[in-house]
Amino acid sequence: MTVDAYGARPKAAVAVEDQDVALAAITRVFERLEVALAAKDATAFDSVFTEDVVFINPAGSVFQSWDELHAYHQTAMRNAVDAEAHYKVLALRLLAGGHALVNVEQTLRTPDFSVTNRGTWVFTKRDDSWWVCSAHNTNVAGSAA
Repeated sequence: MTVDAYGARPKAAVAVEDQDVALAAITRVFERLEVALAAKDATAFDSVFTEDVVFINPAGSVFQSWDELHAYHQTAMRNAVDAEAHYKVLALRLLAGGHALVNVEQTLRTPDFSVTNRGTWVFTKRDDSWWVCSAHNTNVAGSAA
């Protein structure tokens, strides 16, 4: 059996709702993260994550529940200098079953440094709200200043 490498391929994403509506709602989630980080409010920051979230930070640490992630963010925000973040959605793919795969770029700035990372975030929609159930971030080489 041979495979036609140039044949029709299915799209991975299934538009389960209006793309623009989902993009606007998910962009608001990232805006909430920006505000919460600036306020050093770990509770507000973590309010967008599911109970069973799996979160991999840019350094490669893995947090496998909301409790683990929240403990990490509480310590990091308590001990960190003032920081600002800006998130930019690079791509959003709506998947069947009320899920979205989002590629995002985050630039983090403090008085001492700036660094950019990119991530793949998985959202799930429950009761008309978008929740983050998985995120994997990696630093962009050469972006630290």
